[in-house]
Parts: sequence; structure tokens; C-alpha cells
Amino acid sequence: MKKYILSLLLLTLIIQHPLLAQKIQVMSYNIHHGANKQEVNTLAEIGQFIKDSGAELVGLQEVDSMCNRSGKVDQMKKLGEITGMHYAFVRHFAYEGGAYGLGILSKYPISDVRNDRITSLSKGEEKKSLALLSAKVMLPGKKAIVFSTVHFALDQPTRITQSLETIEYLRRGLPAILTGDLNVEPGEKELLQLESHYTNIGLEGSDMLTFPDEKATKRIDYILVTKESLNKVIKSWVRTDIHHSDHLPLMAEIVLKNGSRAKKRG
Repeated sequence: MKKYILSLLLLTLIIQHPLLAQKIQVMSYNIHHGANKQEVNTLAEIGQFIKDSGAELVGLQEVDSMCNRSGKVDQMKKLGEITGMHYAFVRHFAYEGGAYGLGILSKYPISDVRNDRITSLSKGEEKKSLALLSAKVMLPGKKAIVFSTVHFALDQPTRITQSLETIEYLRRGLPAILTGDLNVEPGEKELLQLESHYTNIGLEGSDMLTFPDEKATKRIDYILVTKESLNKVIKSWVRTDIHHSDHLPLMAEIVLKNGSRAKKRG
């Protein structure tokens, strides 16, 4: 009887105790509409690389859906099939008979997929708002996080506005991981704005350069985690051996802090 009571008490404590810290591997990758610099289709190779990489959450930029230039393929559906992962796509805008936008892949169930619109102030033939893709991901142990990806504009005034909008859109009471091609190098105002709320994963330096894919000279791709959610960074690295796009994939293995069970996302 005593043994039974002790076992019951132990089970109760485990249920009531905050969840264990969560280790997770994340990737950010601009896939250049599934083509390399020579415009050779590399979508299958990208999918196989992601599958073999061990990444559990993947944020993708420059994704096509049913566009003429990429063979009328639903690229996120195809990547989902190759990797066996859950997936989502949102469009920036219509393009070449289909849509051009952002995608995520997740080893874990996703829900509440959102396409929040960030401002585009760039001059051009047509002013378009751009997408901020976010989704709720249910990690093991029913720990919910927001996983998101974004692709900022080329000009700084637009990026400064987009950075502030991104912070506000993702302020929803859950741990948040933001991935993206931010088109900004370390130390610039728009990145510092994000870093006031997020930890920028990865040290500055030649080992973190992501663009172009051969003889990279810039770091413009990032993985960021809300400061209060990050326990530690185990490692971060760039896959300099992968040349399926004009960008290099950025990866990180992180540990999220202990937390209680999922709260409703507002």
C-alpha cells in the first residue's frame, strides 16, 4: 500500500511540475524558388537535405506555389511529401500564374496558421504588402510555441518598419522562434530592434555568413528566439556544403526554458 501511495504521489508531482526544458533543432533557409544560381531546379535535393539534416522546425523563404517558372508545382506540398513533415504556405502576392511566399516545415503538429501583413514601402510598379507566416506548433509534452518566418525588404526604411510590425504581430504570450532572410547585416537598426526582444542565435563572424552560397560575404539570414523563452544555445552553424540555392542554410540547436502547458494564443 505504501509503495502504491508513493507511486501515486510521484505521478501527481510529475503531472503538476512544469515541463522539462525542450531541446529543438531549427533551420532558416532561403530556397530561391527551389533553384540554384544557374536556375536549375533543386527542389528534390532541398527536400532530401532537410530530411537528412535533423531539423525539426524549418522556416523557408522565396517559396513558389504553382508558378510557371518552377513548373506549376506546389513546392511546400512536395517538400512535405519528401520530408514527411507537417507544412504550411502563405503568399506574399500572386506571381506567374501562382503565388510567391513563405513556408514552414515542422516535425510536430501545427495549427493557427496566420498570414499577417507587413508593410512594403519600396518604390516600384506596384506596392505590395508582404507576408509574416506564423503558426502554433505543439512540441512534445503539449508545450506550445509560435514558429514564424519572414523575408524583409531590400531597403532600410522599409525594414525598420517591418521589424517593428513583426515584434507586435508575434507578441502573443507564447515562446516564439523567428526565422528569416532579413536582408540586413549585424549591427543595423532594424536588427537591433528585434534584438531588444529576441536573442539572435549565432555569433557574428565569418563562420556565420549565409550569402551568397559560394564564398559567402554577408550574414543576412537569422534565427531569433524570444529572450524569456531561451534556456541556452547548444550550437549554431551554417551548412557551407549545401549549394541548392543562392543562400546557405542556417541551423541551430537550442534549449527552450521550462514552461507550463500551452496557453491559448490570443
